This record gives sequence, structure tokens and C-alpha cells, in this order.
Amino acid sequence: MASTCARTALASHSVTSYAHRRLHSRASRGRHVTSVKATSDDTTRFGILNGSSVTYARGGDATYTDGVLDAAAITLFNAKLAQVVGKDTAKSATRGAKTPFDALVSLADALSVGRTVDEQRDAVTRALLSLIPSPVRFAFKKLIKPANWVDEMNATVTREAFAWLVGPCEIVPRESDGVMASVKLQKCRYLEQCGCTASCTNFCKIPTQRFFKEAFGVDARLDPNHEDGSCMMTFGVAPAVNDPAFDAPCYATCAKGKCDGGAPCHRLGEPPKGL
Repeated sequence: MASTCARTALASHSVTSYAHRRLHSRASRGRHVTSVKATSDDTTRFGILNGSSVTYARGGDATYTDGVLDAAAITLFNAKLAQVVGKDTAKSATRGAKTPFDALVSLADALSVGRTVDEQRDAVTRALLSLIPSPVRFAFKKLIKPANWVDEMNATVTREAFAWLVGPCEIVPRESDGVMASVKLQKCRYLEQCGCTASCTNFCKIPTQRFFKEAFGVDARLDPNHEDGSCMMTFGVAPAVNDPAFDAPCYATCAKGKCDGGAPCHRLGEPPKGL
């Protein structure tokens, strides 16, 4: 019952935040902190009701502070991932995790063990879809048809309700026509912490593109930039047929990486057929 209520609340916020995107809140309790490397001094608020923040210290660490609602969303998603990998595996994988987001990255790594890339992508897509109650997904696709305003709404929903996974982001004009239907992830939180080309593509990029198509009937394309850790997410544009993400090499710092003279990461797998 609690899980159903949480999913319904998240879905409700996702839909209504488009009309209330100027609403702000300062959730001050139950925060969780994660540190990763960064290069500039700045503090940015983000997430559900702007309840989370990240502070970038020059030449030092980026400290993420998750607000109550974002921490709850992460914990809910972790529970979905734990169902996929199994209770014992999940417990073992997250034993040393200091925060819910640390646990998320550990669960993502555990999910890749013993599964093909197609199985990994399918499992994460199902976990994402389970965050939105099926009646909401059905009603959205039945009542709302693809249009520019729908793309704009999904861009807003992403910024407001899903930044707990990717960190601060902003809505920018879509390159093809100037419609405000693209979301620029300043420095993807998940990519920054996992540090893995294959995990970026198979745990985030492909499942997210599938999620928006299957949940809301809209095209979405993610273009990660492995040079600076940013990512452009564009609604109303289908994923690339010859996707450059599958040409990306391993990170030199990746524990599972192989420095093969710039060859594509060995764990990427083949591009999916269709979505």
C-alpha cells in the first residue's frame, strides 16, 4: 500500500508540476549527501520542489544533498532494482553504501552481472515504468497525442521530477525548431558517479528513451557528452539510427574499462533494434 501511494504521489507530481513549475520549497530534514569530483565553485538547487542541492567546490568535491522527496524517489527506485537483482544480491551490493544514491549506483552495477545488455536495458525500463501507475500511463497515451506542447511538458516534468537521477538541468530550445523541448543536464550525476560508458548507455540512455515512449507515447533522444559529463535530452526527436553513443571508449578511470586505443567500450553491446 505504501509503495502504491508513493508511486501515485510521484506520478501526480510529474503531471501537475508543468502547471506549477515556479513553486519552490526548502525541505530541510532527512537529507543524504554524496560527494564526487567537480571543478567550479557554485551551489545549485534542483529536484522535486527544489528540495535538493549540489555544491561544486573548485578543484575539490561536488556535494549532493538530497531533499526528502528526492531521497524517497531514489529509495523507491532502489526497491524496484532490488526486486530485479534479488534480495540477497541487493543486500550484498549495497552493504557499504553511505547514501540512497550510492546504493542506486551499486545496484546498477549488480544488475549488469550475469545479464546480457538487452536484459539489462529491459530490466531498467520495467523499473522506471513501475514508478508511474499503469492507469496514468494508459490515460496519458489515450487522451494526449504527440504535439509540441506535450514535448515541452515532458521537458518540464523531467527537470522537476527526475533530476534526482541526473542532477541539475535546464530547459533549452530544441535545436531543430526552437521549441522549448530539450533538457540540458549540466553534469550528469549518475554518469559522474558510476564513471562507466556502458552503464551510461545501458542503464540510463536506452531505458530512459524507452520509458518516455512506452509511458507517454513520446519520442525522446539522449545524447551524452563524455568529454564534459553533460547530456542533452530532446523530446519529439527519435533516437539516432547510427547512435554515436556506441562509439564511445571506456573511461580511463573505470574499474572495468579497457584502454584499447579509443575503441568502443567492450561492455556497450550492440545498438538496440528500434527502441
